[in-house]
Amino acid sequence: MLDVIKNVLETMFRFFPFPAKTGLRVIGRPGPDAPVFVTCNFDLTVRRVVKALEGLDCYLLVAPSKGINVWCAAGGGMFNAHSVTSVVKTSRIADKVEHRMLILPQLSAPGIDIARVERETGWRCKFGPVYARDIADYVAADLVKTDDMRRAKFPLGDRLEMAVMWAAPMSILAAIPAAFFSLPTALGILALTWGFSLFLFALYDPVMRHVPGPVGIVKTLVMGMGGVIGVVIYGLAVGNWTGASIVSWSLGILLVAALLGFDLDGTSPLQAGSTVAYWGRKWPGIYRLWRAIGYELEEWFSLQVDGAKCNGCQTCVAVCPKGVFELYRLDGRLKSRVARMERCEQCTACVKQCPEQAIVADPPIKRSLPSTLSPR
Repeated sequence: MLDVIKNVLETMFRFFPFPAKTGLRVIGRPGPDAPVFVTCNFDLTVRRVVKALEGLDCYLLVAPSKGINVWCAAGGGMFNAHSVTSVVKTSRIADKVEHRMLILPQLSAPGIDIARVERETGWRCKFGPVYARDIADYVAADLVKTDDMRRAKFPLGDRLEMAVMWAAPMSILAAIPAAFFSLPTALGILALTWGFSLFLFALYDPVMRHVPGPVGIVKTLVMGMGGVIGVVIYGLAVGNWTGASIVSWSLGILLVAALLGFDLDGTSPLQAGSTVAYWGRKWPGIYRLWRAIGYELEEWFSLQVDGAKCNGCQTCVAVCPKGVFELYRLDGRLKSRVARMERCEQCTACVKQCPEQAIVADPPIKRSLPSTLSPR
């Protein structure tokens, strides 16, 4: 029952850190050859990974990430090489296993400098599946990932979690104060907030593909204008509303739409976090503003592979959650190339993890992040 309550609360308020205790977790009865997995210390993630590891004999290292989930912490600089190095050293995992291989979550690739981890610990790093639920099959396949294990997805269950994550804090901020003045108004605000959120994320793919607009906030505002038209028609033709009521509810719909659209693109690894990047290309000062308040955002970039440097190691294929790269043979040697740039969600993992620095971003990006940034 306690886990259920935690799941609900940590889903509703996952905007906020929920740190779990860092250090070593022993799963099953691991021996000296048991695999060693690493995850962040976001409590919901830790509990889900532990559940996914049930039935295996292995070790789990919970690394410090300030209580933020893998994707956001890696992108924001909290889940980094220092995080991994510190938990390897403090846990004394080297005394328990004979090998020196760490299995990291694939979505941590934008933030963890594995070359630094190897230099400072002597442990090699390998990126496991995107999802913890695939770990058992990954282990059974001798730590070889299938294409499906590499791909980020956004199924209905995950989308509804995001709807709850947005709707819960918005409801508290708006509905509770309104309840002191008018219970029907508060109930209306709850219905508006939850209804818009659930509708938006339940139909996330059709919205992103078919609603007009270059970025999420424009799409949600277009949807909000549709809601305003509905309010006006209902208020005048059926509800006999006053002009003030129509204006109030119209503004409320647009406010909810703007808040939901602010980071709609970056809600999942399926889309690039393009809202800020889109406007940043028009007004570069936006990037400086975000950096001034602690959010390190890269400018929108394109990718190319330097064939002369590429040695066909397949690292880019292993870390890309969208299948941007493909392998081919040139003069009998395996090489990588950018095959589907339109899929790129700008996570920077390929550039940062390429051991030969063969993947070139234009404009250039930072190959590592400082460890003091806030989540993006």
